[in-house]
Amino acid sequence: DTQPYNLSFYRYLQLPDHLDPRIGPLATAMILQANARTRYDMAKAMEAHLQRNYGYSLEMKASGPDPLADFLFNVKSGHCEYFSTAMAVLLRTHGIAARVVNGFLPGEYNEASGAYTVRQSDAHSWVEVYFPETRSWVTFDPTPSAGRVEPVRTGITAQLQKYAEAFELLWFQYVVGYDKQEQRSLAT
Repeated sequence: DTQPYNLSFYRYLQLPDHLDPRIGPLATAMILQANARTRYDMAKAMEAHLQRNYGYSLEMKASGPDPLADFLFNVKSGHCEYFSTAMAVLLRTHGIAARVVNGFLPGEYNEASGAYTVRQSDAHSWVEVYFPETRSWVTFDPTPSAGRVEPVRTGITAQLQKYAEAFELLWFQYVVGYDKQEQRSLAT
């Protein structure tokens, strides 16, 4: 196979119809500045550049007919979706297959329940880059760390909240979700 991608990956190379002409040269500058030669090095260069040179904010400041260009060249601040979209488009300008992934950060471990509590505030967006050599998707997160860390809750109120969450988990698991499988497990 002489082509780096099979046909099913071309959708991860698509660019917007009206891409701001400054975006490709910006990607090239990031690659040259980092002296990146491989796909992996190029992805790491773009990830690091966005983390270092842009700020995290939950405000939607980027706007206009091209919010991506406004984010990259004017506002330089935004939430995780701006960062992941920017990195995916920057990579695609260099023929590197990339996709934006939405999900959740791990959340906070609750010792009382022995489980993680994942909240809406743990929602996050990152990038996966395809490497045809290994036929694998690799995760990159261009969002500055300030946008990925939730402050740790402490104090008596936080402890009580953890016990309340543990009780709620037990309630759902053993009362609300008490199904045939749970009944068999209890009988055993």
